[in-house]
Amino acid sequence: MRRSRLAWGGLGALLAVALAADLSLGYVQSHTLSSQLRSTRLLVSRDASLGLASQDAKQLQERLSAIDVSSWWDPAFLAQGQSQALGEVRAEAGHLFRLALERDRATAHATLETYLNYVSNNSAWLSDPPNTEKLTSQLESASTPGALLALEAQLDLKIQQARSAVKSAQARAAATVSLAQAPGGLLQQAAELVAIASADNLSNLGVPADAAALKAALAAGGTGGSQSAALTASLTALRAEIGLNDQVASLNHSVMDLVDQAAAEQTPGSSGYLSQYQAEQPVFTAAETASQLVAVQTTLDSLQSAAQQSLSADSCGHTSLPGKSIYISLSLQEMVFYDNGCAVNATPVTTGRPLLRTPTGTFHIFDKQSPYVFISPWPPGSPFWYPTSPVNWVMEFDQGGYYIHDAPWEPTDQYGPGSENEIPAASHGCVQTPGAVMAWAYSWTPMGTPVVITN
Repeated sequence: MRRSRLAWGGLGALLAVALAADLSLGYVQSHTLSSQLRSTRLLVSRDASLGLASQDAKQLQERLSAIDVSSWWDPAFLAQGQSQALGEVRAEAGHLFRLALERDRATAHATLETYLNYVSNNSAWLSDPPNTEKLTSQLESASTPGALLALEAQLDLKIQQARSAVKSAQARAAATVSLAQAPGGLLQQAAELVAIASADNLSNLGVPADAAALKAALAAGGTGGSQSAALTASLTALRAEIGLNDQVASLNHSVMDLVDQAAAEQTPGSSGYLSQYQAEQPVFTAAETASQLVAVQTTLDSLQSAAQQSLSADSCGHTSLPGKSIYISLSLQEMVFYDNGCAVNATPVTTGRPLLRTPTGTFHIFDKQSPYVFISPWPPGSPFWYPTSPVNWVMEFDQGGYYIHDAPWEPTDQYGPGSENEIPAASHGCVQTPGAVMAWAYSWTPMGTPVVITN
């Protein structure tokens, strides 16, 4: 019996030592986890102050609140996986911050491109060209979502200022059509503006009749004073109508980009936005007067706002392949970049022309080169021949020379639905991408990234 009691006593001592060791280890780990928990909370708060979405920060803080590091005295503490849970939150915080950074950088890139395109298309009306190099440098060097959002706000302001400057310049130009001009100059302007208006399907207002009246007066040996005054007034009105048509055309292209992106991402209401946009196109084409153009402008403004809100509210949760992936819709001529179901960038594209369509299916990026030179495999005289064409970035996704690449020869406003049928702009099977997006995509896309192409 004595030996048995000694054995039991020894066993009890061993258990006591083990329990003490567990408690000691639990205390040490609890202290370490407490320190890590505090630093993680500070990290999430800092990320929120730097632009991390408030809902993401709130979700992370809630997960941190569920981690209990105080029960170090409980023998089960070491098996509760609190350290793993904390590590997962820290990893998720880093992922969400990087995702926000990529998404906001893509948005800022798109805003910068919109600004530069507007300035380029209206350079005749603007006297102060933008410092493109400086703006691009600021965008690339921004290291937080907050900095990118601030830059985007600055770019939005620049766009508004540029539009205001263009309107003012156009108003000043319209005012130059005055009685001080010789009748011959008025008649020349009349011919030029009537040609523009006719090409845009606009009513020529009273310009042709007033120009004919001035010609008749001059032919009869008169000075044409009253006829010049009438033609001046009608030219001013026609110039304003042409300017309004140009504004609506620019807005129409911007809305096309948004509704196609929404349709490609299948956001709520996207099919309705696409139908509304398509229904408005014949209305815009048929618009002849200022009042009709204003009605189209009002519809497009409303559609633009709705599509943008849909995209902003539904940026994540999409059904896509895990990790980074690229989806291309041939019918929409739209390419969307996803990261674990979150859309981080999108752009209109131009794919293969008739008889040389871009293949459909699931592919993977297996080659990247920058720069690159395309050399036609077809001989001169072939309908498919093209001149040697250098580009800046290429990413090959299918054997036989199928690339995603920039196309310096294609104007930015030509990308999108229908561009695949425009010769010679359409590709020979590749996916042509606006330069600003392609510069971003080349660095964002790792080798092996899936490319899913659908009709």
